Amino acid sequence: MNPYRSLISNTVLFGISTFGARFLTFLLTPFYTRVLSSAEYGVTDLLLQTGNLIIPIASVGIANAVIRYGLERTSNQRSVFTTGLLVTLAGFFLLLLAAPLLDQIPFLSGYLWLVLLYVLAANIHSVCNQFARTMGHIRLFALDGILRTVLTIVFNILLLAVFPLGVTGYILANVLADGITTVFMFLRAREWRYLRLSAVSRRDTARMLRYSAPLVPSTLCSWVINISDRYLIALLIGNAATGIYAVANKIPTVLFTVANTFSSAWQLSALAEQTRAEKERFFSNVYAVYSAIAFVVASGVILTAQISTRLLAAPDYYESWRYVPVLTLATTFGCLGSFLSSVYMVEQRSGATLFTTALGAVVNVVGNFFLIQLWGSMGAAVSTLISYLLILIVRAVHTRTMLRIRWNIPQFLFSVLLLGLQCMMMEADTPLWPVWSSLCLLAVCLLHANVLFMAARKVLGGRRRGTS
Repeated sequence: MNPYRSLISNTVLFGISTFGARFLTFLLTPFYTRVLSSAEYGVTDLLLQTGNLIIPIASVGIANAVIRYGLERTSNQRSVFTTGLLVTLAGFFLLLLAAPLLDQIPFLSGYLWLVLLYVLAANIHSVCNQFARTMGHIRLFALDGILRTVLTIVFNILLLAVFPLGVTGYILANVLADGITTVFMFLRAREWRYLRLSAVSRRDTARMLRYSAPLVPSTLCSWVINISDRYLIALLIGNAATGIYAVANKIPTVLFTVANTFSSAWQLSALAEQTRAEKERFFSNVYAVYSAIAFVVASGVILTAQISTRLLAAPDYYESWRYVPVLTLATTFGCLGSFLSSVYMVEQRSGATLFTTALGAVVNVVGNFFLIQLWGSMGAAVSTLISYLLILIVRAVHTRTMLRIRWNIPQFLFSVLLLGLQCMMMEADTPLWPVWSSLCLLAVCLLHANVLFMAARKVLGGRRRGTS
């Protein structure tokens, strides 16, 4: 199949699963903000984010190696899958040994067993889920995402509204959803056929760990950039401010959801066998469309920040809209930087992913410490923006030594300028700012219209030829 059509086909399938799933969960924000106080929501967010921090540590990020080597034709798939599960279980056993130490963390006390279950369920689900992708079960992968979302919603309503368990119910809903969908995927994809202890080899295990291990600190650094601000806000301002800031982050996640949907499909295409020239042309063309969509969506999210916050959150959380524009611009840079990390994946340069992400994390922590004290929660948003921009710049320069992706620098700079103007006008409450912001959105659309038009024509033209 044509690589572009294959990418589009996979993106649509992953979009049905990932974007549809996240969007439905996103729509539950009004429900969450009404059944949980801002302080409870802040604690819940910290517990889940702490679990997300532990997840890659406990599994050594082995799911990354499962997808990377499971897609290689020369790999022993039984060895890949079995190694992934064994590493996950071994990591969880070590986590149990560290439980007494973790229980000393104040906000984990009383919830530690739930967080540990959350970590185990998420890691096993990730291995089974990613392995299904390597076997070509794309539709099943999409169905898994939908099923997980439905179960999460049902259990959340059940455990927060019918049986008001509060923080416990919120986390338990995620654990149950992950556990049930893992069993579903394992049975439906018949993954038991690949579970063979005799297939595990020292060579494959070492190769997978060499690839995944550097991605663990990289994931932790990404966590630092995304989440450390909430810990410092809780420490310096309070849990209520953390809850408001967490709601502000919900809206820009629309961008990350779109990006993650694309990345799931992009991984399959990026690893396809091509000559160097073909790969550079393919990456450049896809990046042009990807960045165009990112900027247009970001501009729209910024424009509608006040409306979306009013619709999606309780009145007590309305002030969170102020952080949405800056966080959206930061997320845009994060999405573009994430695309460039696919070059490191193809070249098996996970160390470069680690270095660039660590650089951004250090800048983020330092920025948070000073800027939160200076500007409050807005300082955290600005610090996130700076760190993601730095990662993007460093990766844009470094990846050109491996794969020369074409950049339209003037277009990029003008797009950033327009989004920056939208952010400043909203924050300053400039007279008639909705009109000026709408004009900025129109300008962003016109700026990228040619790229989007050419991409649409290629897709529609390819479909017509395919059906003729």
